[in-house]
Amino acid sequence: MNYYSRVRVVRFFAFFDNPFIPKGVVPDNGHRRRKMKQVWKFTAAAAAVLCFSGGALAADHVMDADIVIVGAGAGGMTAGAAAVDNGLKTIVLEKNAVVGGGGNYMEGTFAVGSTLQKADNIGINPERQFKRVMDFHHWRINAKALNHWLKQTGPTMDWLADHNIHFEAVKTAFIDGTRTWHMYKGGHGTVLIQEFTKQIKEKGGQILTSTPATELIIDNGIIKGVRARTADGSTLTINASATIIATGGFSGNKEMVQKYLPYAGYESAGSSGRTGDGVKMLESAGAKLVNMNVCMQAGLWLKDVPTDLQFGKDGVTNAHYVRLLAALFQPYLKTSLRGDRVADETLPLEYISNAYEEVGGEGFAVFDNATREEMINEGLVRGYFGMVTPGTKFSNFDELFARGEKDGFCFKAATLEELAAKTGMDPQRLTATASRMNELVKLGKDEDFYKDAQWLREVKTGPFYAIKGSLRMYATTGGASVNENFQPLNADGEPIPGIYAIGQDAGGLYSDSYDMHIAEGTASSWAINGGKLAVEHFVKTRK
Repeated sequence: MNYYSRVRVVRFFAFFDNPFIPKGVVPDNGHRRRKMKQVWKFTAAAAAVLCFSGGALAADHVMDADIVIVGAGAGGMTAGAAAVDNGLKTIVLEKNAVVGGGGNYMEGTFAVGSTLQKADNIGINPERQFKRVMDFHHWRINAKALNHWLKQTGPTMDWLADHNIHFEAVKTAFIDGTRTWHMYKGGHGTVLIQEFTKQIKEKGGQILTSTPATELIIDNGIIKGVRARTADGSTLTINASATIIATGGFSGNKEMVQKYLPYAGYESAGSSGRTGDGVKMLESAGAKLVNMNVCMQAGLWLKDVPTDLQFGKDGVTNAHYVRLLAALFQPYLKTSLRGDRVADETLPLEYISNAYEEVGGEGFAVFDNATREEMINEGLVRGYFGMVTPGTKFSNFDELFARGEKDGFCFKAATLEELAAKTGMDPQRLTATASRMNELVKLGKDEDFYKDAQWLREVKTGPFYAIKGSLRMYATTGGASVNENFQPLNADGEPIPGIYAIGQDAGGLYSDSYDMHIAEGTASSWAINGGKLAVEHFVKTRK
């Protein structure tokens, strides 16, 4: 190969498919010179491939690092930032074309004992929260890891502030809820993702997108790095002293959902790419899997409607159906597919999700014209988290409902019998359920499920309406059993050397239900703190 051919190869690797330079990044001149020297190391191999294969550019590559992080969500990016802070040679792998994963959708993150809470006289600390969470889970979770993590959540808020990531308030989505949800200044978690992306690159770390990890490198039971697949189909081997698994669980893997979760029909409302890659790799390393039957339950969502059309800020994003999702969320009558009332409709998401798991995972919000007029003229009594605020007047109800009828999840009828025929509910059961609700309104007391009487509504003034919903989840929460340092444990309870599991790849935080109503934002906090703590442990124990 002549000089000009070698230059063309170098330019190709340097600016299009160079594994040393994150996609979309044009390095400064000094950075470029350093990277070009590294690229030259690949030139001979690339030339051999070109000559041997008649012009094919795919080739296997080998890289060395102190730490490799699999997954560039909130946990992975935090781990990356902590790693470069400590001067570690850091590589972050992301299977998707963009970084962030579920971190891009965070509204807030859990913490106790933070500066914001103290300033607002919120009297909650790690000890109180520990007792509350352990009681909720009946001591069927990892108490030691929970306690260590809780104590770190407050200081981590200060650490994030030192890294230019700030929070504007501590809120709750529930009436009289526990105020642990620290809301990002800027509105959502992309501020964390963007800031850490910038800091990782500025401090010499590398982020490789469209590069899924495929397997761990295991040598006599010790994890020595990972193998990955690049965008051109070649194999990338990364030798590393420590590997952090942060792939976000398995909510997007239908086979694993059917295998592990109590309701096989759960759909994912979270980010793409959560296909269980990390859990499978951890299992291949001998990690014990725990709490695989648990997910972050999101309650009933509009049946068969894409997530982005119903989940987003009202009037700001393209979530045109978010008000209908909020209508489904209102604390009025909800039934099973057969037409029976299911539970107290004001229950937290995890409880109402459990109730619907027991009746097939799908159901209806059923209401009459009087309730429709109340939503239009007086407003929605219950907001939908930060997306639809309480008191929003559903002025475009008729327009959206008509669209929902065309899309097959909204139903309107002159009589309850006709509504049952349209929805598939049993007409006798539905009419009996409505009659019973009307009796409870007259009594002024819910004698069946003891819902606060202020949320009881009659169902007797036609026309009648139904909105069909099905259960969704934000993410799964089962994974490797870990110790307080986020080291995966084998069947004997011993740490597996060379590897860490964080976020939704680390189990042990939840027993059989997500505890959202007493600890909002724990999933992202578990990931963020896990990333930071894993790196700190590696630095402390590194030989």
